[in-house]
Amino acid sequence: MQINELKKVSGEVYFEVRRSPDNAYLFVNWVGRQSLESIMLGGNQILALLREQPCKAVINSNQELVGPWEVGVPYLALKWVPSAIALGLRYFAHITAPGVYGQRSYDLFKKSVQVPLLMHQFKEVSTAELWLEAQTLARNTLQK
Repeated sequence: MQINELKKVSGEVYFEVRRSPDNAYLFVNWVGRQSLESIMLGGNQILALLREQPCKAVINSNQELVGPWEVGVPYLALKWVPSAIALGLRYFAHITAPGVYGQRSYDLFKKSVQVPLLMHQFKEVSTAELWLEAQTLARNTLQK
């Protein structure tokens, strides 16, 4: 499974994304402190993967993120989310960062999204995966 990484000038990884083997979701991992630039670069990397091979879900892990990311909320909510939805994204499972800053940033992001995207927040990746499986089962049941 190929992992795409973005690195700082120092060589430190600040963003990783990989596709699940069955293309059910993209798994995104944010590492360390994020700036508007790093958020935009990471967001564009996700959009490029969705263009290359669409999938309906993203698991967005902030478990290794440090500090707030509110600086990126306008870009994410008003530009990235509509673009991702246009490329087929329907589900966004967010793994919260430890501490109050990550929670505050996520709350602002969720409140700022103005288009239909089913979003839910989790503490663990395994719970997010179960939620996405349930969404897929529900969608398949409705389509029958």
